[in-house]
Amino acid sequence: MTENEGSSPRNFKAFVWHGLFLAFATTFTEINTVLPALVVQAGGTAFQLGALTAIMVGVPMLAQLFFAGIFTPRPLKKHLLLAGIYMRVLALFGVAWTLSRVTNLQSGGLLIFFVYLWMLLFTTSGAFAGLAYTDILGKSVIGLDRRRFFIIRQIFNSMGILISALIARQVLVQLPYPQNYFVLFLAAGALLFVASGGFLFLKERPTKTTFQAGTFLENLRYIPQALKADSNLRYFVILTNLTGFALTSVPFYIAMAKDRFGLGGESIGNFLLTQILGMLLSNLIWSRLVNRGGFRAVLFATAGLGVALPLLALAVVFWGSGTYYYAVFFVSGMMLSARKIAFDGALLEISTEENRTLYQGIQGAFNVTVAIFPLLGGALITGFGFAPTFFLLSFCLLMAFPVIAKLNCPVERAT
Repeated sequence: MTENEGSSPRNFKAFVWHGLFLAFATTFTEINTVLPALVVQAGGTAFQLGALTAIMVGVPMLAQLFFAGIFTPRPLKKHLLLAGIYMRVLALFGVAWTLSRVTNLQSGGLLIFFVYLWMLLFTTSGAFAGLAYTDILGKSVIGLDRRRFFIIRQIFNSMGILISALIARQVLVQLPYPQNYFVLFLAAGALLFVASGGFLFLKERPTKTTFQAGTFLENLRYIPQALKADSNLRYFVILTNLTGFALTSVPFYIAMAKDRFGLGGESIGNFLLTQILGMLLSNLIWSRLVNRGGFRAVLFATAGLGVALPLLALAVVFWGSGTYYYAVFFVSGMMLSARKIAFDGALLEISTEENRTLYQGIQGAFNVTVAIFPLLGGALITGFGFAPTFFLLSFCLLMAFPVIAKLNCPVERAT
């Protein structure tokens, strides 16, 4: 037994511990609901909401590539991982502190400005920590432990999201503004700090790499060379973008439900809870699928659900009722869970210690559909309606199947 194999179960527990408490912290500061609601209640405009989305989505994409060149040649990254997490904790506590000083601020615009600054630190340090996380996970949790890890992590994440979503809803309803958001961000910071405790006991071995650090522009120039040299990386970037359409289309199903069925806030909340149940229960399926066919099998499932989901939504709208629309969100939960498991696992399988951090930076930088499609999809729906847009979504996901078939993603890979 090698040193890495002996420490794998110990590291497995450290990552699961982190994933459980991270799920609570993430839900309390959810970027699609809690943060936008905070900005709106502070008097924010549609433009300011767009700026928040750019900070939360666009900044990490570029930051990952920027930090990748710095991280890759470093043999040990545990201290960088903890530093990134502690900066995120500081940012969450910073938002809570700012909310405690609302009465001293002269306007909602000033509050929003401070929230922007704290969220800029939060997302940048998230990209910083994420690169170290992926590299350490790839070399610390190996073999069968790696395959089990992604399933168990997703189960704990789904359970944590379900419980914390119910708690967050009660906090937002029972406490007045801004005390409700103060409690959520304070709790999120504390939970993220607790989550980092698992990594204190992580046993990391040095990464073997000959990569030399370069400037941000030098790393940009290296990307075409890396894409040309590794077909797996090219296919993975294409898949990330194709399935990104499915990932970012979920809010449009809520929009169509409100448009066709006139559903209120209570029904929308029930839809989201149904989605979480879909994530949680489908993990049993993905567990068996990973064991039988590896992460590529779950990639096929992700694409299949992505193709079916827009068609299911249209079928329910034209031939069903609001009650049947719950199936749309249950299936969307299955798809989101499958995508998370498949892509996190596949990235580890197609990369090595030599290039894993850089590959993650390249994949993040080229994940353009996540940033663009929410705006493009809204424009398409406004101009052409739901049906043409949803048929286009299914077609984009259909193109993912031949790409997945070309991806060389074995069930196990020694690293």
